Amino acid sequence: MKISNIEEFPDVVFIGYITGPVIRCENPYIISSDECLTQFYKANDLTIYAVDRDYLDKTGLENIDFETDPNILGYTLEINPDWEYTIIANPLVKEEIYYSIAGFNDTELILYESKKISRYVGLPDRTEIFEEPEVNDLRLTINSSLPDSQENSPDLRKSENFTEDLDLSSPRETETAQSSILDEVVCYFKDLFGAVRG
Repeated sequence: MKISNIEEFPDVVFIGYITGPVIRCENPYIISSDECLTQFYKANDLTIYAVDRDYLDKTGLENIDFETDPNILGYTLEINPDWEYTIIANPLVKEEIYYSIAGFNDTELILYESKKISRYVGLPDRTEIFEEPEVNDLRLTINSSLPDSQENSPDLRKSENFTEDLDLSSPRETETAQSSILDEVVCYFKDLFGAVRG
């Protein structure tokens, strides 16, 4: 599971914050688009926070109170919604889920599932593309002091590269170009066992 369009928001830092019974990894941690998201343990919860880069530089990651700080916007991911169930016969081997950042409103970070690649044993891979949700009062900056014409224009972040990134006419070629086999193996084991960061 990755967030694919972090680089479209250069003034924002995205931070993973884990809560739950077992936390034995770097927490909180800064998210990059080439790393898999982790909650370390399947019963933990992962919340993604958007923090203005200037605020983070001034305050410091270790000084942010993720439970109460009004200067950060969060989104809680359900990484393992059915972790308590065991499926005995399922040809699904692996799912690669990509989230995209739609933007922000006054109270939260707006993330959505933009692409899912399902890999099966004995069946062809399946790629699904999901549309960006329509959200009222969506803006592209955390700082609401920008003029409305800049904030509410979805075309500001949609460049030629954005549409090229989502071109899935050949999902395996796109994947291979974006990550190596080693990255996929590391991501698989992080998803399976969690990861100790450090």
